[in-house]
Amino acid sequence: MKSSQFIELKAVDRRYETGLLALEGVDMQIGQGEFVSLLGPSGCGKSSVLRLMAGLDRASAGEVLRKGEAARGPAGDTGFVFQEPTLMPWANVATNVELPLRLQGAPADSREKAARAALQLVGLGDFAESSPRELSGGMKMRAAIARALVTQPSLLLLDEPFAALDEITRNGLNEALLQLWKPKPRGAAAFTSVFVTHSIGEAVFLSQRVLVMSARPGRVVDEVEIKAAYPRDASFRQSKVYLQACARLTESLARASEETALG
Repeated sequence: MKSSQFIELKAVDRRYETGLLALEGVDMQIGQGEFVSLLGPSGCGKSSVLRLMAGLDRASAGEVLRKGEAARGPAGDTGFVFQEPTLMPWANVATNVELPLRLQGAPADSREKAARAALQLVGLGDFAESSPRELSGGMKMRAAIARALVTQPSLLLLDEPFAALDEITRNGLNEALLQLWKPKPRGAAAFTSVFVTHSIGEAVFLSQRVLVMSARPGRVVDEVEIKAAYPRDASFRQSKVYLQACARLTESLARASEETALG
């Protein structure tokens, strides 16, 4: 019988070749179409979790399951957005965005069409021929998101993508990301998303659930459900639900290094 979860980590450890134990006994379930954020102290293994979910790394112990089956190697239907946009400076924006399709061997005409469609989605339709140096920091991150979405992934993993941006730009990109995730408020999500951040406010604004991880070795020590409907706009940041969730997560993070894992 297939699992109802899209991604599952079951009692996962990750010990690196240096002997560093990054993760220990991580249990995590991400449902189809969910938007879940990971919070935790620096170095607690949040990025390691994303790499395991993407199939870019292997667990030292435990299981990583995708749709109920053991994950083996990189998954072709996964998009990954890193903290830095990492755009190729010698190529225009459209060429940067179509890179995943080029690596998959897609024909040139379909690559170009898909890249321009992805740029349109993130509000950069008029910048396809621009050089990355002509873009602001927020625009570069939009281009990186377009590149991750160009293959129409089922799973989008984001590793602190807005950390280096000013608050106004960051808030605007939070709202834009939610519109990409769920274009129609009552419709199905376009993809499942796992978002790593150090910002409590950002995690609450974006997520259906926030998972808190302990200091290294990382493990899940708390889970907070954000009981608020979408779409969410700037007014949500002043709501009772938002403020209470932020307060709860602030307390949870303060004791994260001392708590035992859920379950």
